Amino acid sequence: MKTGWIPFEKSENRGTAQAGESKQIPDTFKEAYGVYDLIPYPVGQEPAKLRQLVKQSSILPQCNLAYKQNVTGFGRGLRYKANESDKTGQDEWERAEEMLETVVLDKPLESFLGELVDDLNEGGNAYIEVSRDGGLPALFRMNPDNVRCSKEAKKVKVEYKRLYKNQVKTYTQVRWVRKYAQMVGQDIVWYREFGVKQEEFPESQNEIIHLKIGQNGAYGEPFWIGNTPGVVGTRNAETLNVDYFDNGRMLSMILTIINGELTNASIESLKATKGRPSQGGILVLEAIGYEKGNGAKDEKEKTEIKLDKLNDLLQQDALFLEYVKEKRQDVLSSFRLPPIYIGRSDDYNLATSNTARRIAEEQVFIPLRNWLMDEIFNYRLFPAYDIYRVEAFLRGPQIVDPDERKQLLDYLADRGIMLVSHLIPIAEEVLNTTIDEKKYSKEYLDTPIAQLFNQPQFPLPSGDDVQEKVVSIAKRLLRQSEAEAGIHV
Repeated sequence: MKTGWIPFEKSENRGTAQAGESKQIPDTFKEAYGVYDLIPYPVGQEPAKLRQLVKQSSILPQCNLAYKQNVTGFGRGLRYKANESDKTGQDEWERAEEMLETVVLDKPLESFLGELVDDLNEGGNAYIEVSRDGGLPALFRMNPDNVRCSKEAKKVKVEYKRLYKNQVKTYTQVRWVRKYAQMVGQDIVWYREFGVKQEEFPESQNEIIHLKIGQNGAYGEPFWIGNTPGVVGTRNAETLNVDYFDNGRMLSMILTIINGELTNASIESLKATKGRPSQGGILVLEAIGYEKGNGAKDEKEKTEIKLDKLNDLLQQDALFLEYVKEKRQDVLSSFRLPPIYIGRSDDYNLATSNTARRIAEEQVFIPLRNWLMDEIFNYRLFPAYDIYRVEAFLRGPQIVDPDERKQLLDYLADRGIMLVSHLIPIAEEVLNTTIDEKKYSKEYLDTPIAQLFNQPQFPLPSGDDVQEKVVSIAKRLLRQSEAEAGIHV
């Protein structure tokens, strides 16, 4: 008895999921590491390779977008440090405001910072070129693919200016510093760490600010680096499932010919029995029986065609669904993100979603916003340009329970704790505008709001809605400022 295989046409590329599989990415610095004493990235953590993993992941892009939106998507601002005001820092405020407006000229500063957050989440490193040629500094994002750092090149004195007890003092620290190399075409451009004088590295053109996640080694690591096997495994599981749709998991049936074999015409007909053209048709198979072994001429064995279906053994659903689900949870855990931030809100209601947002703000986004602005502005650029009494910050969403806010404002206003000066930030938030405090006398700004409620020249709307009261008083402040200044605010 003969056995055979009837080949059906199958996909040769194993599905579209593998169109973006990892390829060997050449390292443009390969010949430069030994020549210039540069440090390579750890194996498997090269920025281009990590970025490729992010693109192939079904969860990492959403996490990166959630970070970018919630860290930089609510705008920026300036504020005075403790015990500072217009009297002590008006000039610094104006210079800091100009710096924030002009430090990046080809896009909003928030977009620039969002690109840095992307770089940090994808590869654990972000690089900023700082140019001081034009008076105020200019910042430029550097592609992490094209940047490498050297080993600690030399020990130098670095000066830091800080405001201490209302006096600007210069502190000096001696520490090891690195050089940074950027590959531009076939040439290398050198940079020095921010704050290091050019005389220490004459070959360096500009300064660089290196932001990184973690402190283990010269380079940083993304939050999800420990889940790399899960990211790769999830990709392979999804590829396996797509491959099933193209090629199937196993045979659909077993066709058995007993005491004979199919004719060539039947085999060709069987090959063509596939797809829409075969629907509603009748397949006729012809088999040739083997001759009997008793010597009788032209006598054939009884031939039998048997068909066994294997549908009950076929895959009924996608493979590794639980594995993929758990690996996604692991990635969310590495980012410390609640599922609602990536659109998975089936198990949330208003109370639980607000709680999740509060926890994420307190534990993740507020610290990251503060770190980002401190690393770039408050501890580097501002002191370098004699700005000490003002600090830059990134705004966050307003996560406030309306009932709690109403009770708190009612309590503070009724007891005379809230002053007009305390009301101005609330009015600015409600009206989405800026109120110039300099247009009001100090006595008026120090007036308790409760006294304004009792003055007949300030009639209040009826009802207990404190928000309406806030808006009413804010509008009066605006009208009064218009009258005092003689212009429309």
